[in-house]
Amino acid sequence: MKDLLSLMQKRQSSRGVFDPRRKIPEKDLRRILEAARWAPTAHNMQNFEIVVVDDKKLLERISGLRKPVSLAFVRENYRQLSFSEAELRRSKVGILGLMFPEAWRDPKASAKEIRNAGRGAFQERQIASS
Repeated sequence: MKDLLSLMQKRQSSRGVFDPRRKIPEKDLRRILEAARWAPTAHNMQNFEIVVVDDKKLLERISGLRKPVSLAFVRENYRQLSFSEAELRRSKVGILGLMFPEAWRDPKASAKEIRNAGRGAFQERQIASS
């Protein structure tokens, strides 16, 4: 049990730009799929399907999908943001807000500013991955 608790306390999520050209080693893919297969759902009642896409043309199309910024998500989760890695380590929960556009980090930002910042962030990520 101590090993599980230690693992949970030390885990972190790392996010990066989606790159359809990035190869995932077969061994890693199998481990990821096994972890997904064993991942819990609410009351173990939520059905899910795992789809592996390795077709380059389809991956290129997926990378171009756009979804509008959820204003509700930004507003509801503002309190969970940390604005430095030290603050995030102290709180041990939440999201490092430095990865978000500045308007998303401002609780007084207007809906228009938040939406416009989301478009800009998406464009910056697209340019970075080109």
